Amino acid sequence: MRRLSPLCLLIFLCIQAYGQDMTTPNGWTYQVLRPGSGAHLSSNKGALTHNQLSDVNGRVLVSTYQIGVPDYQLISELPAGFQSAFAVMQAGGKYRFQIPVSDLREAMRNAPSMSIPGSYAIWEIELQEVLPPLPDGARLVAQAMERGGSEAAYKEFKLLVNGSRAYFGEWEINQVGYMFLEKGLADEAITVFHYNVEQNPYSGNAYDSLAEAYYKSGDRASAKKHYQKSLDLNPQNSNARRMLEELR
Repeated sequence: MRRLSPLCLLIFLCIQAYGQDMTTPNGWTYQVLRPGSGAHLSSNKGALTHNQLSDVNGRVLVSTYQIGVPDYQLISELPAGFQSAFAVMQAGGKYRFQIPVSDLREAMRNAPSMSIPGSYAIWEIELQEVLPPLPDGARLVAQAMERGGSEAAYKEFKLLVNGSRAYFGEWEINQVGYMFLEKGLADEAITVFHYNVEQNPYSGNAYDSLAEAYYKSGDRASAKKHYQKSLDLNPQNSNARRMLEELR
């Protein structure tokens, strides 16, 4: 007798609980894993979410759950398929979508390519809050980097965090810090990560990123201090534990 895989069994149970598969306006198949009871989402809003993208074999490609930090999206900036998916969501709800690989590759055309087997990927998402439609601060800094280089990007970051014209949550600030770190600009990255720690003093991930920037700058003492703080806040942080072993 043919047995269902764990993933197929989970999907089957969800369908049994909430009815037949449904379809977004653009044709993506989805299931409601947990109904929402809050505000409905529309294209003129922002969304704060936890989400995870996996391939058909269950391999996680991208996940906000891994670091415990939600992600922000300005809906009007998303490709049409994702706007259509967000249109069926309600705050407090959790959903699973089957995204055709062709649509996913189009949405990620400016990101590093990744191997995705099968004809679709699985996107699980929890809509935590419906927010005002502010632009993503990390995206604005990235655009400044493309136009004018790292100096322009750093200036843009300073302007944005001192104003109110962009959304800058922990995830977005962290992205900006890594933009500078990947360019070899450890001092700028340390400044950004310090700001993130100030805004999110109980985040083990914020301290982990700051520790990494110190480590790459050659300041082992500061790296050790902040990895220890990260581990204190999140005892499950295997990266901080490993780095502390290395720094002994």
